[in-house]
Amino acid sequence: MKKYFILLLITFSVAIQPLKAQLDMAFVSNFSSSSNNSVNRLTWTIAKNQGVKSFDVERSTNGKDFETVAVLIATEKYNTESYIYSDTITSLDIIMYRLKILSKTQHAFYSKMLLVKSKMTLNCNIIIVGNPVKDKLTFNYNSKNVQQADMKIYNLCGKVVFNQKISCFTGNNLITIPLNSNFAPGMYVIEMNNGILSQTAKFIKQ
Repeated sequence: MKKYFILLLITFSVAIQPLKAQLDMAFVSNFSSSSNNSVNRLTWTIAKNQGVKSFDVERSTNGKDFETVAVLIATEKYNTESYIYSDTITSLDIIMYRLKILSKTQHAFYSKMLLVKSKMTLNCNIIIVGNPVKDKLTFNYNSKNVQQADMKIYNLCGKVVFNQKISCFTGNNLITIPLNSNFAPGMYVIEMNNGILSQTAKFIKQ
């Protein structure tokens, strides 16, 4: 009986050695992030890099549903290796990241989860040209991407008196809108909404 017990113990010890090696291999240290100018920069260090096949960078806004935003193939370096990934973000949401580490033996392990408060530069400002305006409204809109934006003009009662989709290019967009007889003299508010950010500005119609 004792002989069988010792044999079973040896078998169990041999069986867990590969698992222990894989867990050691999957150990991620210094997994950290920094956020600046619409970019979240992730850095991490892995032990026993030679056993890693790839890293899936996964992102979530609720901590439950994750999506893969990038796959990084591991280098051929032995032992300790460091990695960097920069994620361009388009919202001010709190974002959570984790790493899915795939070993060369096709085993998957997960890192701890990072919570990042994004720091975006809101540079999609509206600048009215020649305020007060007469028969047309001209303004500059700075867009971060090629996109469509909803342009609305409100009167002081909050009623939408003009609504149009505007195709924007990356950078400065000089936009001119004719003001018809529906625009009585007074103050108005223009809003540009690209689905992520909403920018407003006031102008006076003479």
